[in-house]
Amino acid sequence: MRIDHVIWVADDLHATADRLAHEHGLPDGGGGRHVGIGTHNRVFPLGGGYLEVLAVADRDEAVASVIGRAVAAAPDGLFGWAVAVQDVPAQAQRLGLEVTSIERDGLTARLAGVAQAMAEPWLPFFIQRDPGIDDPGATGDAGGIAWIELAADPARLHTWLGGGEELPVRYAAGEAPGLRAVGLGSGDVIR
Repeated sequence: MRIDHVIWVADDLHATADRLAHEHGLPDGGGGRHVGIGTHNRVFPLGGGYLEVLAVADRDEAVASVIGRAVAAAPDGLFGWAVAVQDVPAQAQRLGLEVTSIERDGLTARLAGVAQAMAEPWLPFFIQRDPGIDDPGATGDAGGIAWIELAADPARLHTWLGGGEELPVRYAAGEAPGLRAVGLGSGDVIR
């Protein structure tokens, strides 16, 4: 289990993605439109994880999707995160979750815990890319995701993750629950 990616929600996908790329010196890794969700994204590989800038592409389609509704309702900024696992169905069974799928140009994957992560963005959802799908975060020279900072319930997060491997998570006390910051191996911090 590892941190796969962090999500930044934007009202204007391209303006926000261009600004973040410029501010943090990030290479653009592409992106596209999510099938049936009403969202589109741009991806910035960090050399071990990636930053996904996510926005609503079609409001009518978004209202019919858990992810689309959450993105439409969220303010601009850090929004959520995902952990890569070897077996999404096993995580779903352990927690009594539904397995769903996601698709966009060049990416298909299975997910679990999406509804819970959209309702409580400090919880990650689980992702497992389909066979033959490259990891969008493998390239880039930002040193990967070194840590994330959450305002969260550490005991609940530990149980959600299965109590196994420890992830590089820092906790922020006294703040509204959510993802607060992402530290890159390069020393840069995204807030």
